[in-house]
Amino acid sequence: MIYPLELKTRLENELEIILSPLGLRLHGLVLPGKSGGVVKVFVDHPEGVGLDQLETVSRRISDLLDVLDPFPGTYRLEVSSPGLDRVLRVPEDLSIHIGKHIKVKTKESLEGQRVFRGTIDNISDGNLMLVSAEGKKSFRHPIPLNVIAEARAEFWLDSVPGNTRDSEQAPDPTN
Repeated sequence: MIYPLELKTRLENELEIILSPLGLRLHGLVLPGKSGGVVKVFVDHPEGVGLDQLETVSRRISDLLDVLDPFPGTYRLEVSSPGLDRVLRVPEDLSIHIGKHIKVKTKESLEGQRVFRGTIDNISDGNLMLVSAEGKKSFRHPIPLNVIAEARAEFWLDSVPGNTRDSEQAPDPTN
């Protein structure tokens, strides 16, 4: 089922009104594909989202959807955090994750590859600067934001002490 962009935009705006006073932000919204489908709402907070927060938000969103009645037929509501290995919105989420490990898939080949893993160094002039380490060598990859197909956090790399892909342990690529 295809919904008009206006419906999704309206729901996103209404959800922001619910989430903002709770210190949360909308990370994503997936509308149901058919009657009986699932409405997925992903909420986030810089320090993570707790179960009590998800329960509160879920009740408020359910009430909102009952009033708006935006979907024909039945649907299920799922409210969750985007998870640790979350898809990052470009460019909004990238600046929040500077210094963190990510995996980037590009729409076209850059430097002979389409998948990059590394640590976000900075974002400037429409480019994401990703630093990766291979053994004792460090590489800098400027990736234009407009060719990023998907960026995903790799939390597990940030939590592993002494991982070999840590740019802080790799030599400085400018030397």
